[in-house]
Amino acid sequence: MFIKTIHYARVKTGLLLLGILAAGAALLIWPQAAAGGVSRGLSICATIIIPSLFPFLVLAGFLVRSGISAAVGRRLEGVTRALFGLPGCCGAGILVGFIGGYPTGGMAVGELVRSGQITREEGRRMLRFCVNGGPAFIISAVGAGMMGSVRFGAVLFAAHLLASLLMGIGGGIASRMEKPDGQAPKKLAKRDVKPSGAAAAFVESVNNACRSLLYMCGFVVLFAAALALLDVSGVSAWFQELVSLPLRLAGGDTRMMSSLLPCILEVSCGCVEAAGTGAAAPMLLGITMGWGGLSVHCQLAASLHGEKLMGKGFFAARILHGLLAGLLTVILLRFIPMPITVWNPSVQTAIQPFSGPVAASVALLLMCGMLLFTLAGQRGKQEGK
Repeated sequence: MFIKTIHYARVKTGLLLLGILAAGAALLIWPQAAAGGVSRGLSICATIIIPSLFPFLVLAGFLVRSGISAAVGRRLEGVTRALFGLPGCCGAGILVGFIGGYPTGGMAVGELVRSGQITREEGRRMLRFCVNGGPAFIISAVGAGMMGSVRFGAVLFAAHLLASLLMGIGGGIASRMEKPDGQAPKKLAKRDVKPSGAAAAFVESVNNACRSLLYMCGFVVLFAAALALLDVSGVSAWFQELVSLPLRLAGGDTRMMSSLLPCILEVSCGCVEAAGTGAAAPMLLGITMGWGGLSVHCQLAASLHGEKLMGKGFFAARILHGLLAGLLTVILLRFIPMPITVWNPSVQTAIQPFSGPVAASVALLLMCGMLLFTLAGQRGKQEGK
């Protein structure tokens, strides 16, 4: 057993070293592709991430820190218990998760667990259906911007939320069936977190939102650069050929496979690619937004690493959400028929590299970083005293 452990550790270290060397070599061989990917990632942050998510990040933190979540929860206790098997304090966080966009729902779950208002198990169950795309992204960016139809975006958003609701209700039913009658859930020890005043809660919420924004934009830029390197190195084409082989042998349409890798890695880039797949676009867009992309998952992992909320169940839930959302999108479009247009980036440019908003977004990120460093320095001085 000891020898097997040693061998496994060496193999793991060797693979990590090879990966680092390969990434470094790719950056040296294709620097322009990496720079283009970074530019694309900054453009996504400027046109989608910062405008649509930053206000909701502040709102999610303020709801919990100011005590509003607990106050609203007392009125929503019956509804949240009946539908999701969760305490009423989760009601505001669930609402933020439904309309706030990636990954504000996960941030709200983390705040509830950290404050001791819900158990870790309740947080895990809540996280499985509260990581959703917001209306600003799905209706405006994907529907209107990429597919040229606000109505189409509304159908995508309805299917997305319906899949999330079904998963939340199903999780509540499963939890009630698993829990023995009369057994109360084991609560976490509360950390004596008293609701802050409105001003203090607002400042703390902006501080946390800035930190979360840096996490999100950092991962978006990183994954955009990685996708650019995968494309220029031929890895994307090789992956496409591999996954398309069964469909090609069966005589099926393989166009949707060209966008599979971006859809797995980063939701914004994935939607851009999925929007150009023709008739397969509705289902593929639904699956992509339900899955959320590894970039969003990394953002959540960075923000929730101390709470131990993410595990195999989380990723299984993301896959299930994607499949449900894709299926429901196709079903809804049968009742609400509309023409499907193929998005052409050269005609409709939803994401423009090096446009004006990028400079403003970079400036905002720099100011966020300066704010975090300033607050950290002041905190260190106070602790030194």
